[in-house]
Amino acid sequence: MSFYNHTLNWITGELFESYFITYFGSITIITGILFGKFGYTPNSKALLIPLLVVGIIYTAIGLSIIVSNNQRMTAYRQNFEKNNTAFIQNEKKRVEDFQFGYTISKIVATICFPLTLFLFWYSKNPNVMAAGIGLSLFALSGLIVDYFSQERANEYYKRIVIELKLQNNPKQKTLYNKSYLP
Repeated sequence: MSFYNHTLNWITGELFESYFITYFGSITIITGILFGKFGYTPNSKALLIPLLVVGIIYTAIGLSIIVSNNQRMTAYRQNFEKNNTAFIQNEKKRVEDFQFGYTISKIVATICFPLTLFLFWYSKNPNVMAAGIGLSLFALSGLIVDYFSQERANEYYKRIVIELKLQNNPKQKTLYNKSYLP
């Protein structure tokens, strides 16, 4: 399997996740609107704004990833064919550069969950409690999305490192291609 195929697998996984994020955001927006329109209790009406905010954030994130990955996909083929070693090195740096995002999402979730509990324990205001629900939904969704994204990033990074090692040792590449690549 060519390294470029691993890159395509990476992008395909990112696009799948992006569509999932976009649909989740859209459904969350619709849910917020339905709670605001048809809810008759203060708690259900209070969910309108938090769900709209979470939905808009996730829809925007999903759409931006879809656009950037579709643009990236067209340029990748040309860059790989032009100079595959430089392409792989650029991918290595790109993957290393966004790793901090996973740490940030875990920190945000670590803050959001206790804050949600605090808001529920110390407030009976429907708007405050709805904000807590929005925070917990935002954090949980982020953790789920990043859980799979980080797994794909780690696998892709392993392939990058293997490919760079193989390019430095052509004899090993022949053995590796015969016995280890699917």
